[in-house]
Amino acid sequence: MKTGLVGFGYWGKIINSKLQDNIINPPFDDVDWIFIATPPKTHYNIVKEYILKNKNIFCEKPLTLDYKSSKELIDLANEKKVHLYIDNLFTLRDEIKNIKKIKHLTNIEFIWLKKGPYKDTIFNDLLYHDLYLLIHLLGISNIDDINYIEKSNNILIFTFKYNNITVKINYNRDWDGQKTKIIKMDNNIIDLSIPQNDPLQESINMCLLNKADFEYNHYLSLETIKLLEIFL
Repeated sequence: MKTGLVGFGYWGKIINSKLQDNIINPPFDDVDWIFIATPPKTHYNIVKEYILKNKNIFCEKPLTLDYKSSKELIDLANEKKVHLYIDNLFTLRDEIKNIKKIKHLTNIEFIWLKKGPYKDTIFNDLLYHDLYLLIHLLGISNIDDINYIEKSNNILIFTFKYNNITVKINYNRDWDGQKTKIIKMDNNIIDLSIPQNDPLQESINMCLLNKADFEYNHYLSLETIKLLEIFL
């Protein structure tokens, strides 16, 4: 399987390590998959260019910065009959896969404390992940009663209603203590601070082996961007 990589920053280097010796340098004429690890604002043009060249695409999240552009790319990929996969990697964490069907939930809180990185907004960097987890775990719902407590470049604390469930977001990207990512669901705690598996490697393998659920991936990515636009 021959692959190409666009972007060699922090995340691009991680993807490169997962692909090992399969990467071919540009112009990518003879590759099966192209991995996009550039800033989100560049995704639309790069992804569209390679879809039009009939290449399968693995793109870091979010696919684009708005729903309309993301839907256009997904529709174009379907029209061209190529695969397009957006890396919503937390859905493949063992801690998430092992959650049984949730019933009678009243409160859910997403806590994320870390130091940086600062190259993207806190909405694209952190909130995007927890919004797709919210959809993945609870299904689609309307958002009501948004109440911002603190909103800055690196600290984001607010609450909202999601299908009558109270959701709290609690982020700090200037955290000097131990990196912490947990989800509190009423009295239950899901600790995602230390991965139990390698979801990036798993998602890459599923794509290269054509075993990924691309339809669900598109659905989840589009619905997440639709929700994200509410808060931007």
